Amino acid sequence: MSTFKISKRRWLILPVETKARELTAKTFLACVAAARGWGVVLGGTKGIVRKNQELLPRGTYLEKSVSPTRKNHCLRIKEVGNRVSAWCEEGLLYVNADAYRERRIDAECFDLIDYFFAWGEQQADDICSGLPRARNKIVLTGNPRFDLLRPELRGIFTRQAEELRRRFGKIILINTRFSAVNINKSDPDFDYVAHLKAIGKIKSAAQEAFWRRYVQLNGQVYPFFLELLPLLSREFSDHTIIVRPHPAENHAPWIEKSKDLPNVRVIFEGSVNEWLLAADIMIHNNCMTGVEAFLLERPAISYRPVKDEAVEDALPDQVSLQASSAEELLALVRRFAGGSGSITAAERERQLQFAGRYLANLDGDLASEKIMDTLDTLDLPEKEAAFPLGRGKMPLRALLKYYAKEIKRRMKRSRYTSQKFPGLALHEMAEIMQDFRSVTGRFGDLEAVPGSRDTFCIFRP
Repeated sequence: MSTFKISKRRWLILPVETKARELTAKTFLACVAAARGWGVVLGGTKGIVRKNQELLPRGTYLEKSVSPTRKNHCLRIKEVGNRVSAWCEEGLLYVNADAYRERRIDAECFDLIDYFFAWGEQQADDICSGLPRARNKIVLTGNPRFDLLRPELRGIFTRQAEELRRRFGKIILINTRFSAVNINKSDPDFDYVAHLKAIGKIKSAAQEAFWRRYVQLNGQVYPFFLELLPLLSREFSDHTIIVRPHPAENHAPWIEKSKDLPNVRVIFEGSVNEWLLAADIMIHNNCMTGVEAFLLERPAISYRPVKDEAVEDALPDQVSLQASSAEELLALVRRFAGGSGSITAAERERQLQFAGRYLANLDGDLASEKIMDTLDTLDLPEKEAAFPLGRGKMPLRALLKYYAKEIKRRMKRSRYTSQKFPGLALHEMAEIMQDFRSVTGRFGDLEAVPGSRDTFCIFRP
């Protein structure tokens, strides 16, 4: 394999934990950075953080959160000579400010970062209400995931959406998020709340009570969604009903429920955005995909047969149409099935008014550009680099030891981890970058080269 030597420049390190959710948006951010002269290393979290951190050029990491579990990780990153900034992948949807801060915002971890990129004013204010000193590090940018849903970029999903319609015809999409009661773990007695306590995310009796109540609601709603499958299959026999489980969910119960339903498929592949564009209508329960459908101007129904607003997020329900019963849901699906219906101007205006405080990149500058405007102010050293990362320089004994550990790691890799990040190939990176070139007319002079397994360098030669 050829060695690619990269000239001196500043470096941005972008770990990806959940491929379907994060990869495309972080690739766009990487392209924006590389177009400004940065070198970017992008890839699976384990490859970047655990295996290759010592081999990477020194620069700034962009972390997925500042939760208590990330503090030691951020310390390790800084100890080897890097800077750290962060956003919070889970920082858009939460029930109340106190619960969010307790679980997701660690004051000591926050002190380790240079900047925190907020989804919008609501998140920024909620953080600062309990941690006032955070204000001088928070930048209102929005998140690159939502850049992709803007009219000027959503064309990157057109080709995939057309292919989905070709494969499946008319689509009714169901996005689920029941991992609290349907987790993709081998232990049938897995207790979600006990797990949160074990990893330090529950630290008080009040927090435990909250999460017990949350799990209870999930457990009550989950059977209603299972029962939707035969109902929709019969009522809309000319449509394909696509069930797209959450990345952390066990797919088996959905597959079992649909095995005798000829027009129901359980599929988790690609980005949710291409599915949203391909579908006539999307059904969810208090899920981020409701917000994504709203931003793509696609109809979505929040199906809420059981409600408990004490543990539900307001935003995804308020930017969706809502149904409390199967009858209400079927009526709404009929309105949009076949692509004949549309959201009214009044419905759209109400949704926009509610969303404004939550989303900083509804319009105006893209989040990716605002993030890079901020990172450009950092005083970072310019470093050379060579890819693939230093395996060829290892002594034979060290090389054999590395591959022995790698084989052992792959054998142990859990279903849960593999489902969240099933690997990343160069041709995937090339396809995503070509899509961005096609819709923007930019990035024609950028290249992507292998860094290590599941890891790539994006740069301008």
